[in-house]
Amino acid sequence: MGVLPRIDKLLLHIRGWYVTPFPTLLLTSTGLKTGEPHEAPLYYLEDDGYVVIATNYGRSEPDWSRNLRVDPHCSVRVGRTTLVVRAAVVDDDQWDGYLEDFAAFYPSYRDYVARAGRQVPIWKLRPLPVST
Repeated sequence: MGVLPRIDKLLLHIRGWYVTPFPTLLLTSTGLKTGEPHEAPLYYLEDDGYVVIATNYGRSEPDWSRNLRVDPHCSVRVGRTTLVVRAAVVDDDQWDGYLEDFAAFYPSYRDYVARAGRQVPIWKLRPLPVST
């Protein structure tokens, strides 16, 4: 993980701030092996919730994405707001459009997908209703 994502993780957790020039949220999933919370700062798009991409710089699928495959219930912190969400991999017919949307503000995503040599998961994170 690079320096800015580490700083973002700390700032998002404490204050809801981030230093990268792109919209960033803090995703908390349940660790596949440990059962413990696993936090990941991620760039996102807004579309009926939040959309995140699991490129991991073109390496193997990131832990947070593998965690969501087992338990799609997670939380996101956007600014100072924390929401409980349910994650679902986007349909193939939406994948190209979302990749282009991500690449529009961060062109390196195209390189990461090419380096991965596979269709990396793109996740839609939809807020769950708040129970009273």
